[in-house]
Amino acid sequence: MSELPRFAFLVHPLSGLHRRVIGVRRGYLPMALGADGLGAPAGLICRPVVPGVAEGQVVSVPLLPDQMIGDQVVALEAMKRAVEDLDVNAVGLGSLCAVVAGRGTGLVDALDGRGPPITTGASATAWAAAENTLAVLRARQARTVALIGIGGAVGGAVARRLVGADVRVLAVCKGRAQVKKAARLGAHGVTLEEALAGARVLVGASTNGGLVDPDALSEGTVVVDVALPATLSSGPRPAGVIVLAGEAVTLPDGWRRGFWGWLYHGLAGYGPWQLYACVVEPLVMAVTGRAAPFSLGRQVDLDDLEAFAAGAAELGIRPRLAHGWREIPVGRLGGMDAAPALPGPAT
Repeated sequence: MSELPRFAFLVHPLSGLHRRVIGVRRGYLPMALGADGLGAPAGLICRPVVPGVAEGQVVSVPLLPDQMIGDQVVALEAMKRAVEDLDVNAVGLGSLCAVVAGRGTGLVDALDGRGPPITTGASATAWAAAENTLAVLRARQARTVALIGIGGAVGGAVARRLVGADVRVLAVCKGRAQVKKAARLGAHGVTLEEALAGARVLVGASTNGGLVDPDALSEGTVVVDVALPATLSSGPRPAGVIVLAGEAVTLPDGWRRGFWGWLYHGLAGYGPWQLYACVVEPLVMAVTGRAAPFSLGRQVDLDDLEAFAAGAAELGIRPRLAHGWREIPVGRLGGMDAAPALPGPAT
């Protein structure tokens, strides 16, 4: 057995095609032919490796998004069985796995103290989104952003990190509780309309997604998006609107993935030259020998986020400004932000 640190990333297929591919990978004929996957065990997708540093596994439970949400008891049990079969130092939760697992706490409870530490990817996601947003602001010589998702772990952490960098954050709030949270974090609680009117850089960090009609955006707006589903609803976008994959990061130094890893990168939407930050959170956790998760539950501790950032830097992982798979030159993001007047103090 290898003495290198080992990590795993738990995912689920995003479409019927993905599930068929997983069936082929596992040699499981019913799934390859389109069976629904209910009751089937989780299976290995690929084994990414950072030579001399760490070895990984990407493992998929066979449930589609509607099945994950529609029967969360079944989904949680499938994840529990998958983790019990792993011999690794840390497990990360991808896509809806974190949501269904109660931001990780439900899965930890189901395991009842057995198995490796669980981390949700929220610290890594918030770090990447905040750093990519700061890069956009520097390119635009701007210091105001609109933020959707202040109520969530990722959105709250992004707000805190941006405010700490002297950025004016216009946080879209629903209800008085979110307005109060925004004020505690140093952000301004506003309506969606006020946020979009007050900034030309929008950070989408909502767990609901699809909240913004593209027609509501001003020409030239940059959207840094980590929402699930995407922040913008379908429809044509105004001229010059750019949507960046807010969670995109560079590959760890020396990252190897093999044939199935290349295929997984494509099907998961990462593309050949990048990953999403949540994937590398368990990698950093395993390599640094950390027993406590970087992210668990509904809050992100900024000390945990900074610890992740330091570990990621050691592995050569950096935030990446990307539209889909393609890196966006910083020069394309230039242009002065009009910096409209702020609303009054949040109350």
